[in-house]
Amino acid sequence: MKLREITAVMEEFAPLSYQESYDNSGLLIGDYDMEVKGILLCIDVTDAVIDEAISLGVNLIISYHPLIFSGLKRVIGDNLVERCVIKAIKSNIAVYSAHTNMDNVFE
Repeated sequence: MKLREITAVMEEFAPLSYQESYDNSGLLIGDYDMEVKGILLCIDVTDAVIDEAISLGVNLIISYHPLIFSGLKRVIGDNLVERCVIKAIKSNIAVYSAHTNMDNVFE
């Protein structure tokens, strides 16, 4: 299944228009045309979560909290977010977040 098919289902259930103005839900890392081999769900994307995805052979992480919450000026590995972005891209792992858009579905 293509990543765009999975994101379409996610966004049909919890449209990105439902997210709060400060949020950053949706596809944060990835290529909509990539073939998804497996999905790992988590609350927060961390080095350990990406390592688990790699060890399980999955290439999509769906998180509750967005890995990238505010703008990045550089991606050089100086902090957790930058390290995770680099590791996900190098490992061909897409990252999708459903935060306040998902919250607002259940209110």
